[in-house]
Amino acid sequence: MSAWSEFLDQVRAAEQDLGNPSEAWYRGHSDHRWNLVPSLPREADWEKKEKALFIEFTKSATRLFDRRTNDWETLFDMQHYWVPTRLLDWTTVMGIAIAFILHSDYSDSDESALFVLDPVALNRLSGREDVINVPEDKSFDYKSIYWENNPVRVEKPLAIRPGSQSDRLVAQKGVFTVAGSLPTGFESAASQAFRKVILPSAAKADAREFLRWANLDEYTIYPDIVGMARHIKHKIL
Repeated sequence: MSAWSEFLDQVRAAEQDLGNPSEAWYRGHSDHRWNLVPSLPREADWEKKEKALFIEFTKSATRLFDRRTNDWETLFDMQHYWVPTRLLDWTTVMGIAIAFILHSDYSDSDESALFVLDPVALNRLSGREDVINVPEDKSFDYKSIYWENNPVRVEKPLAIRPGSQSDRLVAQKGVFTVAGSLPTGFESAASQAFRKVILPSAAKADAREFLRWANLDEYTIYPDIVGMARHIKHKIL
């Protein structure tokens, strides 16, 4: 059996271990040693800096594109343009998560990781029985929940499903988790809701062939000028 086939078997086993959720979410890390920590909580005093980042982005972005109708959409824009947030990107398509791993500049000699998440099981840890649709769920307001801790302080990460506000979100079948106040994040607060599967270096050649067959190139996943440029560079060079 090839390393790629063994990897796929391990993904199946991970989903079975999670109880075969009706919808699984996936996230790829080029380096298997990286933890499930969003960009903002890596900063010192990150909860204090969160407001300043949001306010500055909102003020500056009005000169570049239309003002968003709600705070969640602004937060998704911040994540899209690499401003640190408490969000982690996931996808509902495993192949796209594999593409995130292999479209990076890291060597195929390194081991990578695929995370498999049951989003409903994750939210049950915080007393919710479903994935939160934002901004449709008016009771789940970004500033009230995470800035004012109203009605309660959210400690554990939560799974949310965004609207289709950008071509990139649609192409990537993008979904998010939102970090709570616990600094340990997934690794201890939500270990029963996810599994980690190693993508070995020996499987990456077959994984790249799979992406080619599935037409999951940079331009497919990043349907904008940046994705087009990356796709042309890798195709020709």
